[in-house]
Amino acid sequence: MFLDVVAKALSFVYGVFTLVVFTALAALDGSLTRKITDAEKQELAAAQRKFWDLASSPFGFKHRFFALQDGRRLHYMEHAAATPENLVVFLHGFPDSWILWQRLLGSPELLKDSVLVAVDLGGYGGSDNLPNYSADTVLEAIGSFIIGMRDQYPIQNGGRVLVVSHDWGSIIAFRLASEAPQIADRFIISSAILPEQIVSTAKAHLGSSKQMLHTWLQRPLSVRLLKTAFRTVSPLLSQARKSGYVVVFQLPPPLSNFAGRMGSKWFLRLLHKLSRKPGPAGLSPAEAAECMAATIGPGAAQLGTITEDGLAYPEAVKQRQHDDGWSEKIRIYREGLFKGKWEKSLEMIVRLSELDGQSFSRRSSSGAGLFEDGPPGSLQAPVTVVYGKKDPAFEQRLALEGISDYLTKRSQIVVLEKGGHWLPVEKAGADVLEQIVLWALEGEDGALKSRLGDMVTIEK
Repeated sequence: MFLDVVAKALSFVYGVFTLVVFTALAALDGSLTRKITDAEKQELAAAQRKFWDLASSPFGFKHRFFALQDGRRLHYMEHAAATPENLVVFLHGFPDSWILWQRLLGSPELLKDSVLVAVDLGGYGGSDNLPNYSADTVLEAIGSFIIGMRDQYPIQNGGRVLVVSHDWGSIIAFRLASEAPQIADRFIISSAILPEQIVSTAKAHLGSSKQMLHTWLQRPLSVRLLKTAFRTVSPLLSQARKSGYVVVFQLPPPLSNFAGRMGSKWFLRLLHKLSRKPGPAGLSPAEAAECMAATIGPGAAQLGTITEDGLAYPEAVKQRQHDDGWSEKIRIYREGLFKGKWEKSLEMIVRLSELDGQSFSRRSSSGAGLFEDGPPGSLQAPVTVVYGKKDPAFEQRLALEGISDYLTKRSQIVVLEKGGHWLPVEKAGADVLEQIVLWALEGEDGALKSRLGDMVTIEK
């Protein structure tokens, strides 16, 4: 109890400190007093019209809505080949929407014989808010969506079902691969950490460092022991520094909401620059507007549009406009999705059991050692995990340490040497993801390494 109180207090102090740093940085670049110009508003309106008008078909994709059991609706984009044999479902992360995937959605090779579906997570883009963002609610919603897509677009001729994900979409995909593996034949997971593995690894580092410090107290002249203890815990300190923004999102709402509002959305604009890696001149006005439209979703002008099926955006999309959805988006960090227990509904259990007999590879030994089924949280379906070596969000030493114990056979870790965090919008990252998807759709013939070339390293 006492330790929990201390941990919460330290988290609050660190979050406030990080928010102060963010505010200072925004002040230094002039953002705190910056006003959005009329030209910027016009560019944003044009971008929102391009991506979010329900009567339009960006990149040849149709706007659709999927009704969950409670009546809430998820917005998704759909494009089906003339004779589709496969289904590929794309899951984005924070603070994005289906637009994150536009490089892959425009691939003629992927469109050739597949249905491509890119969904907005609950509370994002054009989707309804969810009642909460616990593991129960989010995993049930996305699991139901994927099963619904399988019902709507049944695979043909031995085709395959893939889930391709990024960031928080990848946290969801990790959990589905562990707890509902029947849902897809392969999960292609980018730019995220495996919840159980990262927690276990962090505890191991803390335990080792604590033991070394205890020994050092008995032998205080052993400088080498003190240095080793610090090296052991240094990956955790590095990850804490990289995750400062996460702690900000955990602050009480007035403070966490201020982080998204201050400086004309300074934090979002910073993320957009990091994701697109512009030159010294920065993003062009059109690029900046498209990034913002992808993040904040439909504008007021799109709320009155309807799909070819006569459906409009849910009322929640309008309600989110007061802060461009910021306070709803960060709930995914606050409400237990990362490690919370998923108590599946009876309907979900029945639907997953119905999928059991269909083509899909269950877990087999993967170096799990003493654990027949791997340690808690082990993945039960084949996965290809893709990391950018220059990802600023993760400490790679923690993300990769011991992860092979959690994987099934036919799983791989792909590390893109020059990749960052937003791999789907980076040209090299999108190319690698596209090739992995094609390899999986084509039956996984041949070595993945030979297909991807020297840009990546692959670990099993």
